[in-house]
Amino acid sequence: MSLIKNSKTAQGISDAIFAVLDVDVTIADKDLIRVAATGKYKDVIGQRLPEGCSFERTALSKKPKFIKNPNSEECADCSSKGSCFEKATLGYPILDGDQLIGVIGLIAFESNQKQELFDKYDSLLDFLSNLSDLLVTSIKEKAYIKKLKVQDELINLTIDNLDSGIIYTDIDNKILFLNSVTVDKIKLAQGKIIGKDMADYLPLSVVNIRPNIRKEVKLDINGHKESFIFSRIPILVENNITGNLYTIHDSSKIIHDAYNIMNVNLNIDFNSIIGESKEINEVKELAKNVARSKSTIMIRGESGTGKELFARAIHNESPRRNEPFIAINCASIPENLLESELFGYEEGAFTGASKSGKIGKFELANNGTLFLDEIGDLPLHLQPKLLRVLQEESFTKLGGKDLISVNFRLITATNQNLEEMVEKGQYRDDLYYRLSVIPIEIPPLKDRGEDINILSKYGLQKYMQKLNKSNIVFSDEVKDIFRSYSWPGNIRELENCIEYLVNTIKGNVIMKSDLPKNLQNFGANDNRRINASLKDIMDDYENKVIKGLIKEYGATAEAKVKISEILDINLATLYRKLNKYNL
Repeated sequence: MSLIKNSKTAQGISDAIFAVLDVDVTIADKDLIRVAATGKYKDVIGQRLPEGCSFERTALSKKPKFIKNPNSEECADCSSKGSCFEKATLGYPILDGDQLIGVIGLIAFESNQKQELFDKYDSLLDFLSNLSDLLVTSIKEKAYIKKLKVQDELINLTIDNLDSGIIYTDIDNKILFLNSVTVDKIKLAQGKIIGKDMADYLPLSVVNIRPNIRKEVKLDINGHKESFIFSRIPILVENNITGNLYTIHDSSKIIHDAYNIMNVNLNIDFNSIIGESKEINEVKELAKNVARSKSTIMIRGESGTGKELFARAIHNESPRRNEPFIAINCASIPENLLESELFGYEEGAFTGASKSGKIGKFELANNGTLFLDEIGDLPLHLQPKLLRVLQEESFTKLGGKDLISVNFRLITATNQNLEEMVEKGQYRDDLYYRLSVIPIEIPPLKDRGEDINILSKYGLQKYMQKLNKSNIVFSDEVKDIFRSYSWPGNIRELENCIEYLVNTIKGNVIMKSDLPKNLQNFGANDNRRINASLKDIMDDYENKVIKGLIKEYGATAEAKVKISEILDINLATLYRKLNKYNL
């Protein structure tokens, strides 16, 4: 608490005392700086009181001090002794509890003023005590009011910088307050509608929304339909509703935030797709080239080859990378629910529908990418509806009337033979041609022989880290079995196998006996390949021949020259094969 910062208040009290008592007044702060004064001392406001003066002793003792005869022994320690014109002084401490705030001093320069101080000493003490309390209270009130103003300003600033619109009404729905976000979002004139009925500016579906329910409402903003999420929170005072607080959220903002939360750990790019084989590199190169396009992509491949991984990588390489990636598996959702999942629905659209309605995947994916996995399982009755959305770039929710415009990039995936389904009348040919503008075929793992070792090492490191294990390696026999096996479940099956091994291994070397039963039938010397191509069989044989020669002659530069001579190939070719088989 500072008297200097409240010098106007102090000066007002000084002038009031002077007017009532006709004696001069000085008010000093706790450091004995004169902050207010009347008469002769008005010109020295801001200066320190004399060293050792009676007011200093009042400050030190925190008790009143009456000096009847200045320049006498009473003022022996005062630096102004001998040059002081004062006839008498009465100092009174200004205290806030036990804390010294300053001193009020009454000063007599005339004999009649001195006599007045002497005659009315007791009543003056009471008077100064009340004034001291008044001054402290006044300063506190000013500080409190200032604090309230700062808090009020901070609250208003905070409310105006919220992402949400805010409207506060009284019990009769008269608008008492709205923030600038509301003005910007729904184009209400802030100054003109205070005190007006909310129903004059917003539909009754908003005004009468049930408490604590989020409701999607479409408003006509500058001639365009825009979607907002409204909610109403009753304001309770002593268990009585005194008003309502309405919040307004932009639907697209909620969708975007939800997408960011859901996809926080899904920053997948083409580097996330493990493999160095010619087959997978060709597919990655094609996917990169078409990622920036707007055209529809159909990703085809066996189950477990990583179709969604490619879809996410394409999205993250595209101009839509900062917008939602919405994925839905058409085979995993019951046929009677799939339409509502895609289109969304309005309140009361059908029995069992949520009372607040639902946003569909089409709308969620707006400006981003929609990935429809297992597109071959899309029911026949939904196929023309999807085709219409793609052609018109708009749709209507179930039970709704408003046309909603959308702009998303569609990527689909399937492991089914859609051409055969079209021939049998199980799939619409017009939708098939619309979906397969850019087909991308992911090769099965059995056709990526040289990637199996890379994927195995990657998977081993991944699950050792995940399961807090270390120093586990594959035996050569297991590596050969991995290369010999056909992997009908592709990368997913390989990953599941490695996770099983890391969980169950007792030592540090994974042996044939550790493998799942279906893999133990494939030995290191077993040249048979189930469902293997001739190329894979030849690659297996070549791998084993080179590995045997390295074991016999070693891996030095001289040994490699010797091996190239035995195989009748040049040294550069040998190095390519060593790299191919990770030898």
